[in-house]
Amino acid sequence: MTRSEEWAYNLCKKSFFSLFSFVNPVGKKDKELCDVIVICGSDIVLISVKEINISQSDNYDVDYNRWNKRAIEDSLKQLNGAERFLKSVSSFKLKDAKEEIELPKEKNFYKIALAIGGIGKFPLPESIRNNGYVNIMDEVSFHSIISELDTMKDFILYLREKQAKLLDVHFTGNGEEDLLAFYLCNELNFPEKTFIYFDEGLYETLKKSKGYLQEKKERKESYKWDFIINHFTQNYFDKNGYNTDTLNDIRRACEIMAQETRYERIKLIDNLNTVINSNVRARIYFSPTFNHIIYVFVSGKFDNEEQRLRETEHRCLVAAFLFNKSAVVIGIAWETNPNFDVYDIVYHNYKDIWNDNLDKTALLAINELGYFKNQYDQLNH
Repeated sequence: MTRSEEWAYNLCKKSFFSLFSFVNPVGKKDKELCDVIVICGSDIVLISVKEINISQSDNYDVDYNRWNKRAIEDSLKQLNGAERFLKSVSSFKLKDAKEEIELPKEKNFYKIALAIGGIGKFPLPESIRNNGYVNIMDEVSFHSIISELDTMKDFILYLREKQAKLLDVHFTGNGEEDLLAFYLCNELNFPEKTFIYFDEGLYETLKKSKGYLQEKKERKESYKWDFIINHFTQNYFDKNGYNTDTLNDIRRACEIMAQETRYERIKLIDNLNTVINSNVRARIYFSPTFNHIIYVFVSGKFDNEEQRLRETEHRCLVAAFLFNKSAVVIGIAWETNPNFDVYDIVYHNYKDIWNDNLDKTALLAINELGYFKNQYDQLNH
């Protein structure tokens, strides 16, 4: 892995978590597909990184053509080849690893050619339609976009909006970081117009504005959601490594949490904090993103880990019984201790498995243990 590939991978891993970011995926005969692949839900981002430094001559056109071929055209070939291969398979391997990473059945591809080494020397095309839409970015714009849109959902929505509306649009500005600033200032939308004009340095101006700084302050607490996902997955890797069976199971739970936008994470953490910092033992909260996802937040003192997990499991069952017997329920149990907090994540998909025995178990948890008894009484009176 080159320095540039490692930089791009670490940036993705920091924003989208190690569970969804993979470096050096390989296809047939262990041929490298691309440099970084990010998978969450049905969305797959392919990234090809080329760091090309051309010794400049007196002929600008020659220098530019040489750089463009090696930094962009070679990436296009690699990205299109990776997309073709991944469309035809259900899993892929990583370099020097035996385990296979499972791919979603439905696949939405987004391609990024990350061209490094041309800043201040050669202009970048805004995008290229080459067997589909390909985003062309440099190290400045890529870092800015990943840093601002630092959830998988927000990042994908930006790429999707570009792909839908900027196919025939030309924009003026210093670089794609200024296009990003326009997107942020325009309520996360692009207008369907032929040209977008904005002053150079729009992104740098935005970062100094009061509204931007206030928004950054308001979203600070939401990073507890990221912390939960990241530390849970890291603890998993520490215990199990790249065990494919359990890895793909746990991805199903964490990828749902990872698909909540930054704004939605603010609301989720607000509800979790209400449980942690009050006498409320548990709360049911419906996902802002998915109408079939229910979150159950539990907090308090427990005798041991087994009791904490057992109560969370039963409360998840009751939540599905009360509101949606086909739901996916994710339980987060949080226990505050003097030295450090501990927490567990529980995942259940009740679709197609609900039966009379689960009805009986849920009613026992309600009537004998008092789990969500008030909600049950309200729904039945």
